[in-house]
Amino acid sequence: MSKRPDEATNTAPAAESTDAEQAARAAANDADHPHKQRPTRDSLQGERAPGNAGGRRRVVIDAQASRRATTGGAPPASNQPPRRQRRGRRRRGVYDEEAESRPSQTALAVPDVIRINSGSTVKDVAEYLDVRVPEIVKKLMELGEMKTQTQTLSDDTIEVLASELGKQVEIVHSEDETVAEISFDDADEDLAERAPVVTIMGHVDHGKTSLLDAIRETEVAAGEAGGITQHIGAYQVHHGDRMVTFLDTPGHEAFTAMRARGAKVTDLAVIVVAADDGVKPQTQEAVDHAKEADVPMIVAVNKIDKEGADPTRVRTEMTGLGLQPVEWGGDTDFVDVSARTKEGLDDLLDTIVAQAELMELRANPDAAASGTVIESKLDPGRGPVVTLLIMRGSLEVGDALVAGANWGRVRAMYDFMGNRVGQALPGEPVEVLGFDGVPEAGERVRVVEHERRARQLAGERANRLKTESLARQGGKRVSLENIFGSDLQELNLVLKSDVAGSLEAIEDEIAKLPQDEVSVNVIRRAVGAVTESDVMLAAASDAIILAFNVRPVGDARAAAEREGVEIRAYSVIYRAIDELRQAMQGMLAPEEVEEAVGSAEVRQLFRASRVGTIAGSHVLEGKLTRGSKVRLVRDGTVVYEGEIASLRRFNDDVREVAAGFDCGVVLKDFADIKEGDQLEAYATRQVERELA
Repeated sequence: MSKRPDEATNTAPAAESTDAEQAARAAANDADHPHKQRPTRDSLQGERAPGNAGGRRRVVIDAQASRRATTGGAPPASNQPPRRQRRGRRRRGVYDEEAESRPSQTALAVPDVIRINSGSTVKDVAEYLDVRVPEIVKKLMELGEMKTQTQTLSDDTIEVLASELGKQVEIVHSEDETVAEISFDDADEDLAERAPVVTIMGHVDHGKTSLLDAIRETEVAAGEAGGITQHIGAYQVHHGDRMVTFLDTPGHEAFTAMRARGAKVTDLAVIVVAADDGVKPQTQEAVDHAKEADVPMIVAVNKIDKEGADPTRVRTEMTGLGLQPVEWGGDTDFVDVSARTKEGLDDLLDTIVAQAELMELRANPDAAASGTVIESKLDPGRGPVVTLLIMRGSLEVGDALVAGANWGRVRAMYDFMGNRVGQALPGEPVEVLGFDGVPEAGERVRVVEHERRARQLAGERANRLKTESLARQGGKRVSLENIFGSDLQELNLVLKSDVAGSLEAIEDEIAKLPQDEVSVNVIRRAVGAVTESDVMLAAASDAIILAFNVRPVGDARAAAEREGVEIRAYSVIYRAIDELRQAMQGMLAPEEVEEAVGSAEVRQLFRASRVGTIAGSHVLEGKLTRGSKVRLVRDGTVVYEGEIASLRRFNDDVREVAAGFDCGVVLKDFADIKEGDQLEAYATRQVERELA
């Protein structure tokens, strides 16, 4: 659409005046600032507009006009062109300078340590280290490992990989992530007194179970195999109007882990020492466990009724362990007791109750229950049976539980007497039915919102344990040189036990056995009876089944006879370990021992066309025997090692020649004999070796 003539006429003078004003301002600025930066092409567009060819008028729209109107003048031309600042080349130059100066300021900063879970895959490690997966795979190939992004890496591989990338890492294992006791801000009116948890600890056969038996007035020790306790027992005793929970721990040296676990969940430790035996290794170990757990201790000097009992000697020896009796000016209570005559039992209970009152043990019974797995086993009729010690809250039938890699719903609860109960309060031990498996003893257990949440938490924990197991297996690198150049024997075992704690103790004892030449490989460890599946696994792996307090069920025994699998049943742990040591010694290659038989000196040589060189020798000591192994020594150097092919005395072939007689000796496939050579006859025999 064309403009009207009057509109075009009015517009042209306005444009001309505007251009003239801009040119005048620019000239004035140039005069005021002679060293000013040269104007850009964009800034001179308005000045060149009036001089366009053809007499065409050009209208210039100034985008900065409104800003200049408010500031009262034009800004300097150096700040004028915004387009120059927006150019990418210039912006990149400024950014690079800042980036180069930034590391110099933080170069001295200490890099953070990256915590990586053991058993992480290649993809997980890449995310932890903030590195692309292909770069991780490339580094692994340089290290000689071919891995995909979903494969598990061993702990050593992760550390080497991190050092190659200049990162500092810390490998975190599941057992390192112990669940700390959560502190709750419960109001004082919500807290109620709970029963103290007392652990009985001490050396084997010092009367711990008998002492607790006398307190409970039941017969427990009579039912223990070998007279020693082999798992933790949890019981409760009434003393006046107070309830006391007792944990009876094993005293045998194999059950170190059980004693440590008992010390961690207890409020008070009673160290039992026999008055006629004194302080023993497990006594000192129990004291160390209690000190590490920061648990107050009471020393019960047992068997004071026996002949030769000396309680004063026990006090003196315990003083050497840092436990000073109260009557000697210390802070440790010593009580003389006798489990047989029940002397001093009331004094012991009074001391325990007094200590508990000073500790002011309280818990919130209305909160969600939490506690510790004391023991667990697999009952053929009831399934997994888990002994729990409730430390906070109330556990009720129907609650959803999670304990490590296992979860469950409480179907039934029984107290230590076997009575069915519907609720367990803080400080009470109960047997719980309803877990999907047998959790590890010592696991923390807690109630969650619902079964779905419990199943999720247990699944995450189980997956973590599985990946860590794969990482440990991946860490055992085997090369062809190791396979063909090593005499390492391997003994495969399938371990089955009645309770998880005993299984743990057996594994600890196996780990203590010397395995430099015979390696013990536990291919399966589980709680419960020996099943046909165990037998088939043992048959496929050439393994031996060690059954501790369990027996074969179903067709397991028939399958074992058919497959030729040996099932060794034990009821006492040290017998199992002794026989295992003997089996390992039987797998050792016998050692060859050399015994000197006799020696002779070559004094004259004879040559026979049919026989060869005959060494006329004189037997110096022992005897020479036809066919025996012999060395020919010349000037202290062995020049021949073989056997005697022929032995003659005068014209007769003889079997042996004793010391002091002359004889003719022909060596097998050797004739370079000289006068003065020494003949050393010897024999070798194989001797059974023993484990170090």
